[in-house]
Amino acid sequence: MSKNPLSPMMSPMKIRYQLVLLIFLYTTGITILSIMSIQSRLKAQEIQNSINLGSKLQLKSREVQSHMKDIVFDLFAPKMYNQLRSLTFSPRSAVTIKQWQEAVLEYNQTFDEFMKLDHFFRDNDELIRDQYFTAVTMNDRAVEMLSNMGETLFILRSQYRTVNNLYNEMQKNDSLISFFHEFTETSYYFKNSFESFMNYFIDSIREEGVVIQRRIDIIFILTSLSILLVSLFFTLILSRNLVDKLKQVEIAFRMVSKGDFSTRVEIQSGDEFGAFAITFNELISDLKENVDSILNLTRDMGGFISDKSDVNALFELVAMAVIQDTSAESVLVYRNEKNGKFVKEAEKGEPLCVEDESKIIEYISGHIMHHNKQIFVKDAVELLKLSKISSLLAVPLVVEGKSFGYLVSIKQKRGDSFSDLGITRLATFAEYASLTLDNFFKYQEILERRDARYQALQAQVQPHFLYNILSVILGQNREGDSEAISSTVCALKKMLRYIQSQNSWTSLEEECQFIEQYCLLQKSRFGNRFNYEIDIDDETRHFQIPRLLLQPLAENAIQHGIEPLEKGGMLELRAVSTRIRGEKGIDLVIKDNGVGFDSENMDKKMNVGILNVQQRLKIAYPESIFSIKSKPGRGTELRIII
Repeated sequence: MSKNPLSPMMSPMKIRYQLVLLIFLYTTGITILSIMSIQSRLKAQEIQNSINLGSKLQLKSREVQSHMKDIVFDLFAPKMYNQLRSLTFSPRSAVTIKQWQEAVLEYNQTFDEFMKLDHFFRDNDELIRDQYFTAVTMNDRAVEMLSNMGETLFILRSQYRTVNNLYNEMQKNDSLISFFHEFTETSYYFKNSFESFMNYFIDSIREEGVVIQRRIDIIFILTSLSILLVSLFFTLILSRNLVDKLKQVEIAFRMVSKGDFSTRVEIQSGDEFGAFAITFNELISDLKENVDSILNLTRDMGGFISDKSDVNALFELVAMAVIQDTSAESVLVYRNEKNGKFVKEAEKGEPLCVEDESKIIEYISGHIMHHNKQIFVKDAVELLKLSKISSLLAVPLVVEGKSFGYLVSIKQKRGDSFSDLGITRLATFAEYASLTLDNFFKYQEILERRDARYQALQAQVQPHFLYNILSVILGQNREGDSEAISSTVCALKKMLRYIQSQNSWTSLEEECQFIEQYCLLQKSRFGNRFNYEIDIDDETRHFQIPRLLLQPLAENAIQHGIEPLEKGGMLELRAVSTRIRGEKGIDLVIKDNGVGFDSENMDKKMNVGILNVQQRLKIAYPESIFSIKSKPGRGTELRIII
């Protein structure tokens, strides 16, 4: 399975921590944007406050100038001014001076409030800084001029209180000209110099505010994009990491559901998926081990059943398979006797003391043997007071629906217990062992019936053989050949020893030696009318075959093929090694040049020996091949391939 190339960036961290980190990134980004938004709003508000104060300062400046004009007109053109004031319902000059003084005071307060704004110094604009200090200097000059003008107005009002037309008085008194010049200079400075500069200064602040706001907007947008890209980047990494791993898990589950237990989740990381991969792989290994253990048990026990199988060895095989293929540390196999007692047939693994074994039998016998159900003791130390057993699982062995015994699996390590998978595996073992036992006993019955049938078939050969030998002896007796009779009886004695052997199997070499003895007896009967030849490979000499398998064929060839001939009878027996489906075997040929017969219309009554051999051969070698080739006047060839 493929690995995610980006996953190492985040895989060493737990997924829960990755999600927390991702949430932290989003939260941090939102917090930063919120702070920037608030700061931007405060900055805009600060700049707007400066502009508003600047506009207010301009209004106060104009108000000071307006009152200053009213005072001058009231002093120097009272009649005209009074007429204008009566039309506009304005107060007298005394009230106008007071308003002017209040306007000057408000102007000073507004200017101080305006100049106290510290963003002029926090901004890195040198032009604004220079304008700020210039404004301070010019304001000081304006305040000084207004102060001087106020003193002058006070003097004028004190000295020229009774003068009706101060303008005419100014024509006579040169000292009033200086006041007029001072007023002109103050008004000009205040209007053209200071107010113009302040307008320029406030416009500069307004422009700077626009620049700052634009800069803040750009920074806000760039920061938002950066936070968004970083968040998306880590989100994509985490998403891709999770999706790739989930795909691997999905593929693994799909493969396992199809029975592929070699599948593994190749996720090597320190997160939850890494832990899941380890657990998943361990589970699949356990499942595969479970399946393999059943297959191993099937193979071992399946190959165990044969003609020479022993039930005790079968119990040993089951116990050994449980030890090798499960987590059990000790295994006991008990067989139920008819008297209700239990006989231990096999024990593998760590041995148990007699006391513990007695307690186990006492506890589980009633549960299993009466109900045919498995019993699981998780805490055997607490429940059964056992010294060295942590937990045990006893599963009944059932043959033909009846309890035959039970399989007991034991864990001795303290605190260790069988898992559900382990219990299932042991239960499967017990079921298959029960099935194997059932098949074993049925197979034994089949073998017994087969052996009985085989013995019956072989018993048919012996009387027929003896009948033929006795016929030879009778012929010799009619001829009065006592020496030949003596030799025949001695040969018969040896042959009977071979026939009466308790072993049903013999080597090909011994069988051929017996046939040679038989052919010698027949040659003494037929003389030159009969000859024989026996040729076997060295590789086939020790090949095991059923006893008296070939003798009836040789006897049948002599009796029905060669005996009717007047001369030149020949019997050949040859055996060579061969390979059948990769395994070593033999190819046997028994051939005569006798009268022959039509093999397709063979008289079964006349060929009891051949049928006997065929049946015994199929019992001993079910996959063997037996063939007959014969034509009238051309002899007969019998072929056996084992």
